Amino acid sequence: MKKTRKKTLAYLLAAVLLLTISPITGFRAKAAPNTADKKACWISFLDIEETLQDKSESEFSARLSTMYDNVIKYGMNTVIVHVRAMGDAMYPSDYYPWSASLSTDRSHPGYDPLQIMVDLAHKKNLQFEAWINPYRLSRDNESTASFKATSFYKKFLPYSIEYKAPGGQTCLSLDPAQKETKDLISNGIREIVSKYDVDGIHFDDYFYVSGMADQLDIASKKANVNALITQVYQTIKSANPTCTFGISPAGNPDNARSQGADIDTWLSTPGYIDYIMPQIYWTDIYMTSSGAKHMFTDRCSTWIKINKNDLPMYVGLALYRVGTDSKTDLGWASSSTNLAYQYVTAKQLGYDGYALFRYQWLEKNVAAEELNHLKNY
Repeated sequence: MKKTRKKTLAYLLAAVLLLTISPITGFRAKAAPNTADKKACWISFLDIEETLQDKSESEFSARLSTMYDNVIKYGMNTVIVHVRAMGDAMYPSDYYPWSASLSTDRSHPGYDPLQIMVDLAHKKNLQFEAWINPYRLSRDNESTASFKATSFYKKFLPYSIEYKAPGGQTCLSLDPAQKETKDLISNGIREIVSKYDVDGIHFDDYFYVSGMADQLDIASKKANVNALITQVYQTIKSANPTCTFGISPAGNPDNARSQGADIDTWLSTPGYIDYIMPQIYWTDIYMTSSGAKHMFTDRCSTWIKINKNDLPMYVGLALYRVGTDSKTDLGWASSSTNLAYQYVTAKQLGYDGYALFRYQWLEKNVAAEELNHLKNY
């Protein structure tokens, strides 16, 4: 216990010292893609449901403007916005149904939400990346029933998978092994990049999730996912060579690999991605049976070593965990400078910026102090 207290004290002192050092320079109101100054916020389909669902065009624009202002308030220059979370679209699409997160009954809202999202972001000097879950069609019983009620369910059925998630919920996914899946996803991305002035396309960590195809070996999973990644990369570059393609895999490299994310190939071979953004959602006071571990720093360092191609790297930070009590990850409750410490640590290791998950915590009082410390660095 003495060693643990000493490590905790050392961590807290390091965090306090952040407040005495000069801020990192180079902030730009609108960072160009792949610079060393990306400061991003993920705006999830959950954020869209909570703030933008079933709104008139004027209400949608006004509320979105406030959301973007909150992002800017905390010194960020990029929004990563869900435009397809579950085989759906936040815009009029030839390939997918309207998102229930945007329109409860999946009807056309009478305007183009994505056009407003992109135009308003650029008006406010924010970079806009379109965030896509490529395979997921649903995530629980309710969303499964919702998707099955659309005409697209029968259309996608020959190349989709129905499975039970670990919690017992029935879920749907496109089958990564099928050519029709790759073509559908690529066509949907071409539609976005060709019609909208997005600065990037962004995938997160949902590839082969638990229950989806557990019988498949990891090598086969990687091969199937890689076939999609290369096709998507080529699709984006053919439609708009300046549009970036980045992926945010699970922060534990072994977990990422087990889901079919071939991070070693992506980070050593050209033609897959333009940047990587691992979700490193731990602090440096992470308790294990052998004592406290510098989990955040250790994981950041591991990803740096994997990056043989020296691609831009950004770190995904767990804004949603600030102030929470955890029996294993003690840092979140013991300090109000976790995010600032993590940002400075990642920068010193060679990372080029960060993204915060997720937007709604920008509006929560519990996160304000952490966010203000982060803003200064």
